[in-house]
Amino acid sequence: MSSKRKLISTLLCVGALTAGLFVSGCGSDKAADTVSSAVSSATDSKSDEKLSKAFNEIIDATNKFNGNNTTWGQQHAENLAKLKAGFDEHAINTQPKYDSLQNGLKKSKEIGNTYKEVDTERDNVLAALDELVPISKELAAYSDSKAYLNDGKAKGNELAAKYVAAVEKFNAAYGKLGDAVKAANKEQTKKNLEKMKKDGYKNYAAAMEATLRLTDLVDKVEATQSNPDKAGVEKEIGEIQALLNGIETKDSYKESLVRNFNDTVGAIRQVMADPNDKYQDRNLNRMVQSFNHYIDVYNRIKPDSFDEKKK
Repeated sequence: MSSKRKLISTLLCVGALTAGLFVSGCGSDKAADTVSSAVSSATDSKSDEKLSKAFNEIIDATNKFNGNNTTWGQQHAENLAKLKAGFDEHAINTQPKYDSLQNGLKKSKEIGNTYKEVDTERDNVLAALDELVPISKELAAYSDSKAYLNDGKAKGNELAAKYVAAVEKFNAAYGKLGDAVKAANKEQTKKNLEKMKKDGYKNYAAAMEATLRLTDLVDKVEATQSNPDKAGVEKEIGEIQALLNGIETKDSYKESLVRNFNDTVGAIRQVMADPNDKYQDRNLNRMVQSFNHYIDVYNRIKPDSFDEKKK
């Protein structure tokens, strides 16, 4: 099964409003109960602007990593399976962009702290990457130089075993980072949604709420794919659709948002159609990819333009 990674959507600032972010998932969804502890206090007294900048770096780094993994996840999984059996020169070329993720998370850490839970898991992921990235590079160099022709793959088998162990350690840490960011993001987003409404950003608030609810819906469908609540899902689809239809703006991004919402809904219904479909993993990947396209459009929306407010 390929590794499905959903993108993170960014809620833009309006006036003095601190950037609120919410996560569509870069890992498992086991830490919803950590919302209060994650958000209740930042790790230092730096400004909200600096905190948001550091948090946005995490968003950017994980979005790029997740986007690549959604596209190439099946091949990544197949290559890792080959390496579990020993060195394979054909399994090295296509691997996740661990070094790029490492650089992005380091940049976030250099900017400053975000939320306690997030910073703890970010540091844990960086520790795992500090182990994984050098092994990955050494394995690639061993393969590129064809050193395996001289030692009968002895060193390659050793490196492959170390690499697989490091990847598994990383995967566990990365899932926890996703949980922590999602928890902090969701809580902050709810606060910002209320401020958007209060400040008169009716259209953008509707898009924000629709996106929050679609995020939860995609997560729910993925988690309950073997026995989906079709009636409940259809009810939620209808309510999200009503939110989007109620947006009154000349901004062209509304049409793009609605179109990508419809594509995501189609993919959701395909997943629910037959839980035993032999192509269900492909169906799930398509749902995530459709959702990611929706998020990409949403992230391009500017609140002032969406609500036709003059700066």
